[in-house]
Amino acid sequence: APCLRGTQGAQTPTSKAMGFRLSLLVAAAACIAPTLAFAPGAVSLSRSPALATSQAPARTAAAPLGLRMAAPVGSPAPSFSLPSSKGTTSLTDFKGKWVVLYFYPKVFTQGCTCQAQSMEEEAQAIRALGAEIVGASTDPVDKCIEFSEAYKLSFPLLSDKDGVLAKQYDSAISLPIVGTFANRKTFIINPKGEVAYAFDKVDAKGAGPEVIEQLKKLKA
Repeated sequence: APCLRGTQGAQTPTSKAMGFRLSLLVAAAACIAPTLAFAPGAVSLSRSPALATSQAPARTAAAPLGLRMAAPVGSPAPSFSLPSSKGTTSLTDFKGKWVVLYFYPKVFTQGCTCQAQSMEEEAQAIRALGAEIVGASTDPVDKCIEFSEAYKLSFPLLSDKDGVLAKQYDSAISLPIVGTFANRKTFIINPKGEVAYAFDKVDAKGAGPEVIEQLKKLKA
């Protein structure tokens, strides 16, 4: 696959197969969740306060699966200080800068790899616009480090292991067996610490260019 470059480190055949099946389940869940009809007891999402997005009006309680849109533009961005592929990363580390915070379901899955590579390919251009990139998933920190090293990522990947941050940004999905993981959403936070823009739908392969285009609009 064109987006899968780099190495993933040594894995046993058994662990690799189990990991692959789990990765497929998580990736599939992330893709189909918005299209499923909500049925009590079948699938549940985090119940954070109702949020809106810059791209569409807020959905009603009858929205599929109870899905809500991303954090409202102009609201304070939920802060964080979490273990990451670069040590401990906090929102306050980027005080006075723009921050591109993107949530993704699971490392080493094809979509998440494509997204990370797209961000890395555009990292220099994004930084030239005064912004820093931060990725976030519910993966344990050791997997974040392994993924970062495999694909030579220059930005930190947060380990939001319990999905607390994803829930604060209304980007968490909880499914039986799989547990809680992050839905694919991207937020642009301005130097004041406010949500300036929210991508509720993200093109994994075009994630970097999309961010650059929106940053230019916001800074115009």
